[in-house]
Amino acid sequence: MILHYSFVERYRSDGRKSTSAQSIDKWPAAVEAFRLPTVFGKAMLRKIAVLVRSVLLYAVIAVVMASTIGLTWLRWESHQPRDDWFDARRGKIEGVTVENSLTADGQLSAFVTLISSSGLAISFRIIRHSTDGPLPVLLVLGGHRTGSNAVQLFGNVGRRAVVALDYPYDGPDKVKGLVSTVKTVPLARQAFLDTPPAVSLVVDWLLEEPWVDSEQLIIVGASLGVPFAATAAARDNRIKGALLIHGAADNRLWLETQVARRIDVKLMHRPLGTILYWLAYGPALNTAERVAQISPRPVLIIGARNDERTRAGQTELLYAAALEPKLLRWTGGQHIQPGRDDVIRELLRIADEELPF
Repeated sequence: MILHYSFVERYRSDGRKSTSAQSIDKWPAAVEAFRLPTVFGKAMLRKIAVLVRSVLLYAVIAVVMASTIGLTWLRWESHQPRDDWFDARRGKIEGVTVENSLTADGQLSAFVTLISSSGLAISFRIIRHSTDGPLPVLLVLGGHRTGSNAVQLFGNVGRRAVVALDYPYDGPDKVKGLVSTVKTVPLARQAFLDTPPAVSLVVDWLLEEPWVDSEQLIIVGASLGVPFAATAAARDNRIKGALLIHGAADNRLWLETQVARRIDVKLMHRPLGTILYWLAYGPALNTAERVAQISPRPVLIIGARNDERTRAGQTELLYAAALEPKLLRWTGGQHIQPGRDDVIRELLRIADEELPF
C-alpha cells in the first residue's frame, strides 16, 4: 500500500528532527512486521503444492494399478471356455408368444418370443410361404439395429422360410455420455454371451413346427452376425450349413477397424480394439476356430470387393480357416447394410445360385 501523504523532514530551530520526522523513522520496522505473515504464507503454499503433487502422484499410481488389474482380469475372463455355460443358459422353453399376420403379398408372417427356464428371452420374426409342407429355413443374424427386421430385406421369400433374430440385448440402441455407456456395457456383454444359446433355443422351437424341413436348416450370419452364426453352427449339429456374409476371420482386427472408422488417432485404434475384443468375448466367439468346427456341413463365405468395414485379406483368411465342403463368392460393392439395395440383390442372387434350395 502506498501512502501519498508527503512527509518532509522539518527541523526545529535547534537542528533536531521534528516529531513527524521521528515517526517516519519507525515505519520500516512496522512494515517488516506486516511482511512476516506474507513470507509465512508463501512457505505454506509451497508445502501445500508439494502435498498436492504427492497426492496426485499416488492417485495416478492407484489408477494405473487399478486399470492394470482390471484389464488383466478382463483379458483372463474373456478367454474362459464358455461351451458348458452356453448349454446351461439355453435351458428349456417355458413360455411362447406368437403374433401372426400376413404380408402385403400374402406371405405368412409371425413375431415370436421365447422364454427359457434359465431366464433367457429371445424374439424373432418369420416370413414364409403359405404351404403347410416342410420348408427350407434360413435362420438370419444380421446387424444389431436390423435384427428381426432383416426378413424385410428378402422380399418375397418363395417356397422357403426366413427367420431373423433380435439380439437378446435389453438396453438402448444409441448410447450417449459416460454414465449411459458404463450402464450399457454389462448389458451388451450379456447379449454377446446369450446369442449362441438363444440361437439353439430358436432351433428347439423351429423343429417342433410342422412347416420346418429339419434337413434344410441353414444359418446366415451377416457382418456383426458372423461370429455368432459360426459359433452357433459349430455347437449345434441340427444346423445343416452356414452362410457367412462380409465377415472377418479375426474378431479383434474387425473391431479395430470399426474403431478406426470413428476415431482418427491411430495410436488409439489397437488398444481400444483389443479392449472391445475382450469386452465382447471375442476369444469365446473365435470365428476362425468356430468356422473350422462346422465341417463336414457346408460353409458358403461371401466377401465384398470394396468392403469398408472389413480389413483386406480377412475374407480369404476366413475361407482358409473353414474346412471342406466350402465355397467362396464375392459381391462387387461395399459392406452389406440397409439401403444398399444393389448389394442385397447380389447377395440374394448368390444365395439362390449356391444354396441347395
